Amino acid sequence: MDISLEIHCDRCGSANLSFGDGGDGTAIRCNDCGLDHGTVGALKRELVEHLLAQSAEALRKNLDQLGTPAG
Repeated sequence: MDISLEIHCDRCGSANLSFGDGGDGTAIRCNDCGLDHGTVGALKRELVEHLLAQSAEALRKNLDQLGTPAG
């Protein structure tokens, strides 16, 4: 599965963000206004939670389309 992600600054809307060396402890900062967006590790955790929630919802919809067996 391919996933496309675009992250924008909460303050100025810019997509010009710095991720430093990309290590989990690296700060994410907006290069235009300087706002701190947390760390790479926190972003990874948030993305995994979001993807798991979306996957679970898609699975529920697929199961609903199959219907529940009579019993």
